[in-house]
Amino acid sequence: MSDISSFITAGGRSSRMGTDKAWLELDGRPMIEHVIAAVQPVTPRVAIIANQPEYQRLGYPLFVDSQSGIGPLEALRIALSYTATDRVILVACDLPFVTSDLLRFLVEASNEHQATVPIGPDRKLEPLCAVYHRDALSVVSNLIIEGQRKIGLVFDRVATRVIAFAELAHLPGSDMFFANINTPEDYMRLRRLKSEQDR
Repeated sequence: MSDISSFITAGGRSSRMGTDKAWLELDGRPMIEHVIAAVQPVTPRVAIIANQPEYQRLGYPLFVDSQSGIGPLEALRIALSYTATDRVILVACDLPFVTSDLLRFLVEASNEHQATVPIGPDRKLEPLCAVYHRDALSVVSNLIIEGQRKIGLVFDRVATRVIAFAELAHLPGSDMFFANINTPEDYMRLRRLKSEQDR
């Protein structure tokens, strides 16, 4: 899909993990490389949003937050500011079980919406595995100027397509799509699940 770019956000502090989550390994590869492998078949335009120069070794354009302490809203602002395409996939580095099928589904569902965001099996929105249109940039920028920090506020101000988990459940691996890793316990649990899947 040539009309879409992907930005993988790795700018989190990983404070609960105690180490940079992006480099934790699953199946012998860092988590961020699993995410890259999922986005590459969907778009050749891949970039990383991170504040550490070590991400340059991945070989993709690296964008640094220009405003610290804002979180995912700033990552979205960066993506929409620097994209060369109308739409972007924004996906977190700690979602190693996302698939190309899922990302294609989200892109195809985005149509004319400014945001297309899925709901996980826990009934929570997944704004860091979503598709955004660059027309939403002004809204994102204004939220930051207002001192807002919740990325979910974007969906109150732009045309948003919310995708229920039931719409995604038929895709292979759907039960694991939004399993992210925040703590050492999460990491060990997901490593066990991955090992069981591979048997």
